[in-house]
Amino acid sequence: MNSIRKTVGYLKKDELLKNGTTMFISGTIAGIFNYIYQVYIGRALGPEEYGIFGALFAIFYMIAIISQTLGTSTTQFVSKFVGEGKAIGFFIKGSLKRTILFGSAISIIFLFFSRDLMSILKLTNIWPIMVLILILSLSWINPIIDGSLRGMKRFSSLAVSNVSNTFFKLFFGIALVMAGFGVSGALFGVAIGTILGLIISFIFLKPYIKPNNPHEPDFRYSSFYSYSFPVMVAMISLSIPSNLDVIMAKYFFSPAEAGLYTSVSVLGKIIFFFSAAVGMVMFPMIAEKFTKNEDTKGILKKSILGAGALSGSLLLIYILFPQIVVRIFGEKYFNAIDLVAPYGMAMFFVAIISIVMSYHLAIKNMRYIILFAGFTIIEVALLMIFHSSMADMINVMLIANFVFLTVSVIYTFKNDTIMNSVQKSKTNLMRGIL
Repeated sequence: MNSIRKTVGYLKKDELLKNGTTMFISGTIAGIFNYIYQVYIGRALGPEEYGIFGALFAIFYMIAIISQTLGTSTTQFVSKFVGEGKAIGFFIKGSLKRTILFGSAISIIFLFFSRDLMSILKLTNIWPIMVLILILSLSWINPIIDGSLRGMKRFSSLAVSNVSNTFFKLFFGIALVMAGFGVSGALFGVAIGTILGLIISFIFLKPYIKPNNPHEPDFRYSSFYSYSFPVMVAMISLSIPSNLDVIMAKYFFSPAEAGLYTSVSVLGKIIFFFSAAVGMVMFPMIAEKFTKNEDTKGILKKSILGAGALSGSLLLIYILFPQIVVRIFGEKYFNAIDLVAPYGMAMFFVAIISIVMSYHLAIKNMRYIILFAGFTIIEVALLMIFHSSMADMINVMLIANFVFLTVSVIYTFKNDTIMNSVQKSKTNLMRGIL
């Protein structure tokens, strides 16, 4: 009993551990729902249709991760306002209005090129594209609401919202596929889950949106945009290598091979998302400490160790039991067994890279983001050259991600004096802008 009390007491004192545990538990539950969803869709559709679903879902993931630019930027500014004791309602409302307009514009662009997208993905039915466009229009709104909750450290509310979103996606996605709507039904389940998740998130956020609050700061969105641009570059750099390969597989390989590749990709991304809660909790803590000129390296080290332990435990399972792909998706996916471990290792490296990237975004070190973008361009070029087989593409990702992780760790920890000078210079710069 005493040991349990000590553990509970330690959890309450350590903010990173407490909030990280909350997000990890909710992330695990959401991950289970996502897992059941993907497995059912993969089994129900079969390799060929699952390849189509995987390519469309990869587009959604890329846009969703890129749209997290807004979420990351929102978290950054809300954390700053909270740290300064200022109101946030005006900022959230203004951001939502601008985001809805931007999301509508993106949807129109996708609608204009829908026929071209059908041709690239070798589709015969436009309805999956239409449902995808609906999802994309919604994906730009969610980051503002979730980013605000993160910035206020309302992790319990965020946890409920995330779990609800994935549950509704699972329920309606399976129901629509069982009803015979195929790929379109699977995607429409995502749309319904997103809408209901947004409603729940807004309910949690509504009390903080107070009109005409006397403590509202004098704020110009130009500073939000100037910060969002490098964040967008970072998110694009993070999303493309881990999603573009699925789209390329659909284009370069046979429908059956594309389906096999999608199944491996789904398992690999579980490793990436398994530790995502760590970065989610770390970011606002780093941002707030950076604003106060406090040390940030201790939190980063704990975050890397935590993410490594979580993602590494899952990677070990993939290495020891690669046949898990058959157990999960069925005998039709037998030829994907040899790809599970190397793809999982590639995603393990991405998981740690994402922690380091979040750290540099929080301390506004944009030189790292430029470095990240450069490596991403090189990786995409290598994928375009070496794609004669599924194994070739995975090996390119594995080697490139390992090299960049090594460079990232050396760059971040080689000289604390350099990083401290960056922190001070960025703080002075932002004070001058704001």
